[in-house]
Amino acid sequence: MKRPQQLNNEINTAILFLLPSFAGFVLFILIPILSSFLVSFTNYSGSFAKIQFVGFRNYELIFSNTKFWKSIYVTLIFVASSVVFQLFLGFCFALILNRKIFGKVIFRSILFLPVVLSSVAVCMAFLFLFHPTAGPVNNFLMSLNLEPVPWLAHKDTALMSIIIVFVWQSFGYYMIIFLSGLQTINPALYEVADIDGASEFQKLVKVTIPGLSPVIFFSMIIALINAFKMFDHVFIMTGGQYGGGPADSTRVLAFDIYQNGFLFWQIGYGAAESVVLFLIILAITVIQYRFQRSWVSYDIV
Repeated sequence: MKRPQQLNNEINTAILFLLPSFAGFVLFILIPILSSFLVSFTNYSGSFAKIQFVGFRNYELIFSNTKFWKSIYVTLIFVASSVVFQLFLGFCFALILNRKIFGKVIFRSILFLPVVLSSVAVCMAFLFLFHPTAGPVNNFLMSLNLEPVPWLAHKDTALMSIIIVFVWQSFGYYMIIFLSGLQTINPALYEVADIDGASEFQKLVKVTIPGLSPVIFFSMIIALINAFKMFDHVFIMTGGQYGGGPADSTRVLAFDIYQNGFLFWQIGYGAAESVVLFLIILAITVIQYRFQRSWVSYDIV
């Protein structure tokens, strides 16, 4: 007779502990998502007195707007480039720092430090470093008799510059994730591979990567979502609310949503763009989950 009562008490205790987190999810994630979806079908521009239901008009305007498609193109380039370099650098440094080398704890801390730094501070520092005439980077290039790079001042190099800063600041996060995954791989698998005469490359391909595949899968999802949401680096490094240049070369979709919604006060239109961004991220995530079984191994011992 005491067990049902004890079980109920445990369930009530668990609910009490989960309630603050659930309330935060509802207030700050679920309600804003639903609100954006509803607002996307209106012409809301900051005044409830003039709000009208316009159906799919905002979505029609979006898909007929060349700036939207340009922002999609820029976003896809940014996402593809930044995700590949983040995961590649994180994986390489994790392999290096997982070995028995002197001072590896210090190097881990140094490489992870940019992750916890403020994006504002990082971007302001790189604005100085990338200055076309007085920046240390171009001065160093000129000392080697190389041509200075316009970095953020030219449409062909501006997006690349932001990708460099974004990757530099964030790859340490994935390095730590990969490090934790490497330490869960059974050392006996490497011993068996050594007995069979496997080379370092063969051990990497046959043991390390399959053993890390769940971690790689998780990192890919997180990196893709974060890259699609990237906003602050463009805002800070390209001129604030009127940024996104030069010539819209760094106008990612998140920044386009901000400008339309909070600069031009086309909040209904901006909400529709945010819904499109949400659906893009959702579709890519679902596709990743569908195809994970073909390459992710959960039964490595």
